Amino acid sequence: MRITTGGRTVAALLWALCLSPLLQANQGLTPLADDEMSAVSGAGLAVALEDFRFMMAPTSYAEQVGIAPTGACSGSGGVASNTNCWRRGDLRWYGVSISGAENLANSGMHWDDATACNPGSSAMSCPRGGVIGGAGGWFSPFDNPYLMRAWSPEGLAYDGSAINADSSNPDKTIYEFLAPTEQPDYLFAFWGEIEAGATRNPASQALTAGTGVANGGGLLKSQTLIRGNAAGSVFRLFKFAETGASPVYGETFAMYYHSRLQGDFRFSVAQAAAGGTDTIGEAPVFEGVEGLHFRNVDAFLPFGQLYYQALVLDAVGTTGNFSLSLTKIPETPAVYNPFYSLDAGDVRGFQTALTAVRDWNAGCGGDQTCETWRTTHGYVRYGDWYPGNAAYSASSGTRNAINDTTDGIIFRACQGCENFNAFARRPLVIDKRGETFSRQRTQTYDCNTGNVGGCVVDGSGPIFNASGGDLTRTYPTSAVNLGDARMEGLLIHQLDIVSCQGGGGC
Repeated sequence: MRITTGGRTVAALLWALCLSPLLQANQGLTPLADDEMSAVSGAGLAVALEDFRFMMAPTSYAEQVGIAPTGACSGSGGVASNTNCWRRGDLRWYGVSISGAENLANSGMHWDDATACNPGSSAMSCPRGGVIGGAGGWFSPFDNPYLMRAWSPEGLAYDGSAINADSSNPDKTIYEFLAPTEQPDYLFAFWGEIEAGATRNPASQALTAGTGVANGGGLLKSQTLIRGNAAGSVFRLFKFAETGASPVYGETFAMYYHSRLQGDFRFSVAQAAAGGTDTIGEAPVFEGVEGLHFRNVDAFLPFGQLYYQALVLDAVGTTGNFSLSLTKIPETPAVYNPFYSLDAGDVRGFQTALTAVRDWNAGCGGDQTCETWRTTHGYVRYGDWYPGNAAYSASSGTRNAINDTTDGIIFRACQGCENFNAFARRPLVIDKRGETFSRQRTQTYDCNTGNVGGCVVDGSGPIFNASGGDLTRTYPTSAVNLGDARMEGLLIHQLDIVSCQGGGGC
């Protein structure tokens, strides 16, 4: 991985990143004297930001460079040397920005920093917006700031013993970074390239040398837009408390991240007719609505628990590979019972899970089992359809229309493009003869498009059409709504991610 920032060093980039909020907010910088520093109470360092925006130049990029793999392709086109083989792949991420998510005419810009953009009804057409703050509220107000602090919260050791049970005589201290608990939505965006078959030397040659397109490879440009916020997220650094005769990691440096993300997501690849480019390293203008959209997302993913489950970085071999592991849950009842947070007598966890999912939108009322469940179990919710809870959403109890673009998971074609056929308008059809028979109209009963073929689809024949209506298998549309989805009670017992260099050297 290397980072190129238009000639600046990485240190300069980080220094600019630290200062940019202050500089863009036009705040004066005043040095602290020694006597002022000595008066610091240790409660933490609070960062309040107003009128904030971070922008990287569209040509600034982070690059992950591949190497020639084993069995590499040596030709191009439909020849034997370009069949069943591999090409080197390079990844680059360009122009990362954090900006305002306002929805005002001509308030946005495209990646070229020259083409004005109308955000659209969902404010998801423009990768770059204005500052975060002003009429939309502070990015992090003084009474709800970003907070960095060192302190000693209670927790469980790897063997189940209590840590920091005595607040006046703590055992361990952690460092934590807290996001505000509430924030206005902002726009996080980046565009990137996946290049296959590049031959250049990234240490000495420009991006335009030895490109994949010129050598039988390929290039795909995409943009990613997230309009929302990460309010309530927590990142912690601490000393992993694993002990025992043969510990996997022992007492080592560890991380913990509880991710909270709310908002809308869009991934797209279609470039606009004007402003599009397939030149490596040049910022394109992407089409305004095309892509895969996730609307009204609410996600909580807990990676680690104090002090018995941690994210740990480790080396793999001697060739530069590494692993990122979320350590397994200790086989100690004093640890795994709170981790799974079972109700008294609930040895399988079914009743606990049922209660937690049923009461997802209600407080715990001081119930420690409920509190622990919500700390250890995550969820991902796409769309705002929540049956039986009309207080949460105006659309509760109703399904999304097939071409609804305001909620749920949506795939959209570009503006002006021809419609595509969506396989999403099929009525509920039940074969009354039992589960062993085919339920596909096109297999057993010769029910073709438009119900041509004379098969029986009514209340008296072998197939029962529960919803009636149009039996056409396809539906031409420019947008298809795939519906809403909820995944509740996500529990990560153990996770290992290992890098693998080309040629199989893992």
